[in-house]
Amino acid sequence: MDSTYYSELLEKFLNVRVMAVGDIYLDENVFGAVTEVSLEAPIPVFEVRERRHNPGAAGNAACNAASLGGRVTMVGVVGNDANAGIVKHEFAVRGVDTAGIVTDPDRPTNTYGKLKAGGHNIPMQEVLRTDTPRPKMISGDIEDMVCDQIRAIAPDVDAILIGDQVSATISDKVYATILECARKYNLVTVADSRARAGYFKGVDVIKPNDKEAGLAAGVDVVDAATLEQAGKFLLTRAKNALVTLGPGGITVFAADGSIENVPIRPVTAIDVTGAGDTVAAAIVLTLAAGGTLRDAAYLGNTAAGIAVVQEGVVTVSNAELRDAVLGPQGPEKLKSLDQLRGVVEKLRREGKKVVWTNGCFDILHAGHISYLLRARQEGDVMIVGLNSDASVRENKGADRPVTNEQDRALVLSALECVDYIVIFGDKTPLPLLDALRPAVYVKGGDYTLDTIVQEERALVEGYGGRIAIIPGQEGYSTTNIINRIKA
Repeated sequence: MDSTYYSELLEKFLNVRVMAVGDIYLDENVFGAVTEVSLEAPIPVFEVRERRHNPGAAGNAACNAASLGGRVTMVGVVGNDANAGIVKHEFAVRGVDTAGIVTDPDRPTNTYGKLKAGGHNIPMQEVLRTDTPRPKMISGDIEDMVCDQIRAIAPDVDAILIGDQVSATISDKVYATILECARKYNLVTVADSRARAGYFKGVDVIKPNDKEAGLAAGVDVVDAATLEQAGKFLLTRAKNALVTLGPGGITVFAADGSIENVPIRPVTAIDVTGAGDTVAAAIVLTLAAGGTLRDAAYLGNTAAGIAVVQEGVVTVSNAELRDAVLGPQGPEKLKSLDQLRGVVEKLRREGKKVVWTNGCFDILHAGHISYLLRARQEGDVMIVGLNSDASVRENKGADRPVTNEQDRALVLSALECVDYIVIFGDKTPLPLLDALRPAVYVKGGDYTLDTIVQEERALVEGYGGRIAIIPGQEGYSTTNIINRIKA
């Protein structure tokens, strides 16, 4: 990977001007607990403790484009109601210009809600979903007003991002206006549609997932052959197609007939809601910044990988994408120290207790697993400091490690109890402890408080941290395993 090239490309994101056009929803998540049965009716009483709002549908793609560094203006339709004010406020705090939003007094602002209940020792779960009536396609004066906004904003942008989640904003007239402006001002156009991927004839890039691509082509995408069939159909409509495949990455169907799959770094997905919007935002910024289709797929994959490991609908920042692209190459859990600083700061704000432990973990064995499982119980999130190959040689001798640092990191990343990994080259983890200041520093049972490095003890106890000693399992060590193999 050319680090300089991608660094410059991500820097160019900050100068890209995007007009997002499409369906606007207000997503509302209400958190609370079911506390009792109502006295008025045999129904549960939901005690509201927190409300969170964010723009949904094309609005979420617009917010992702802004978070990734673009200067974004939203064009779409809301009602003349309280929720319109809320969604405009949420756009504003996320850096999206709402000057292009049209108000339709005859319809409610599209709103999608989730009520989630939990409590002490009770996991959070959805108990009810709410929605407004499915919106009809805009027409008449409202349609004309949307077209007027597109024509007014187009001279000042570099790209148009089209979001067609519920097929209520991108009418024939609106789409014709988009294409007219794109030709006139030489704008990049990227479309994302839930049910009409085949509609967008002439768009530079259509970005469906495999199911949406199959729906457009009239095939059930179940293997490479049916994927190719769907992709080639899309090329009869759009100039290029980037089909997302979840953990399978993104397959690029280019105008020249070439087909390439761009893989995604393996991640453990927690919530894929809104990941497609993240990909669409990364694609439009990459192409407008002068990147290739492959660059767009690579950065789209990487941005989605950041989004899906977090709960709920999230936006991915330019800094997060930059860290993921330019940071250590390897499993998603492997981070640089600078990345971990941001992670730990966020965890502290959320009230989470961070655990630190470190070691060589050369040949992973049952003793390691038992130790790591018990260490993870000391807090909410565990960071494992992994000795570099050079530091292992310094500590263990010239014939170690048996397994290189990248392979050791990959094996550790497969453990559910390990949340993050950082490779360090110092003889002790003192500089990392000072930088991250974990709440708990875990050491193995072959140490006591008096035999650990006293500088480490003084540092951790000095900032209010705790040192936990976990007994080891007799007879388990990498050295013993090596000796048994040699014997």
